[in-house]
Amino acid sequence: MLPFTVLALDLNEEALAREAYRLQCRAHELEAAWLDYPALPWLWTSPEDVLASELEVSGAFEGECLRGLLAVSREHGRVHIERIVVDPDVHQRGWGLRLLNDLLAREPRVTVETAEANAPAIALYHKAGFILEKRWQGADGLALWRLVYQRGDDGSAPLRVPGADGLVAGVRYVPSPNCNDYPPGPPPGLLVVHNISLPPCRYGGDAVERLFTNTLDPAADPYFADIHALRVSAHFFIRRDGELVQFVPVGKRAWHAGVSSWRGREGCNDFSLGVELEGCDYEPFTDAQYRTLIALAKGLSQAGPLELAGHSDIAPGRKTDPGPYFDWSRLRRGLAG
Repeated sequence: MLPFTVLALDLNEEALAREAYRLQCRAHELEAAWLDYPALPWLWTSPEDVLASELEVSGAFEGECLRGLLAVSREHGRVHIERIVVDPDVHQRGWGLRLLNDLLAREPRVTVETAEANAPAIALYHKAGFILEKRWQGADGLALWRLVYQRGDDGSAPLRVPGADGLVAGVRYVPSPNCNDYPPGPPPGLLVVHNISLPPCRYGGDAVERLFTNTLDPAADPYFADIHALRVSAHFFIRRDGELVQFVPVGKRAWHAGVSSWRGREGCNDFSLGVELEGCDYEPFTDAQYRTLIALAKGLSQAGPLELAGHSDIAPGRKTDPGPYFDWSRLRRGLAG
């Protein structure tokens, strides 16, 4: 069973409409309280409003449990987010970004309006690639922001070129002990793309950094008990917001590929570089991640020709990442631009 799903909802189903209304009420109470804004508008004022709604609504489910909602309106081809609702029990676990990511994978331009005081919402939209378009004062004195997402040029990020020390300037470097020297020969000619999230399908936090630095606490999550003793690394890690983190200098051999082969050559760690994308096999990656990955791949290719492969390509049957949602054509278009 998938760990989560994001689906278009048919709110003509009465049971689903009541569950959507119940979830909105719980989230509204919490949001109004921490914004100290009792006049926060409702999306729906009753289950009957939900049944009569003309909004397009997506729902994020964990198993059978509805964890979040995203409602949009359309007018003259414009897509506008009316509300994102997340179950208070799972706040700050990536459900809002998951809903946004599903929408942005389908829509090239989206707008949203939110209160300036709503810092978590603004941070979420910025992480997804929205930028401020307009700021104004509402009738009640509340400062409001209008943000817009426009699918951008994949090659717009500056090149990420390693220096003589194998490190990319301006990038946070978290040294991993899980590396050694490459065997004698030409520089790595293969870039292997992976995905990773710890715990699975949960984003943010420092668990990936701790895994790659051998400091993962096995008691921090049940999933960590089986993996904390692994000795693995990658050269680079790209977070959902596009942040690039480096663990191993490009002149050193990272331990990312495991048992693997490429074009008849065994042991891909010996002739490859590894980049991990924060993600999983079950949803698209973000625009920011593609921009950073393209800039990184272009920078790395300054040292010589660089082939591209997924972990699933070098270890078929054993590995599935970066998964079916990774857009290889988008990456190659960006590199050709």
